[in-house]
Amino acid sequence: MRKFMMCIALAALFGATVPALAAAEPGTFATARKGALDVTSSIFVTSRAVDQFGGWTDETKACTAFRTLRVTTEIFRTRPDGTGQHRIKVRQAPVMNCAEGGPNLGFSRTAASVGLSCPDGRWKPGRYDFVTRTKHLASGLVALGTLSWIRRGTC
Repeated sequence: MRKFMMCIALAALFGATVPALAAAEPGTFATARKGALDVTSSIFVTSRAVDQFGGWTDETKACTAFRTLRVTTEIFRTRPDGTGQHRIKVRQAPVMNCAEGGPNLGFSRTAASVGLSCPDGRWKPGRYDFVTRTKHLASGLVALGTLSWIRRGTC
């Protein structure tokens, strides 16, 4: 039953990513495995925001089991003139196994909320490097997701 539910969750997640792929909006997953434990980080970028989340699954544990994760998210922007900006945010909390729809501890942030937006809310021009680091505290297992993206043009 658990594998069936995981297949449904992955199918739903894949279905949700197809429009993003069609719109050329970048996204990635990174997974680390230790025995039956999987720790996952995700990054999805739109023209005005980024979602950076982490999660865990372990088929040998009940879906109601909780484990503590620490999700560290970073946004690096290199301006066209070569200077840079850096934003970091950390969240640590107990997370339930078998999260439906994928990783669910982390942040959804707009370009405006991190001070990196044009007046219309789109990301400022430059190279962006997004990092999501998800650590399962009990085992020390870390999933490190990275995504580089260039926003061309002007504000």
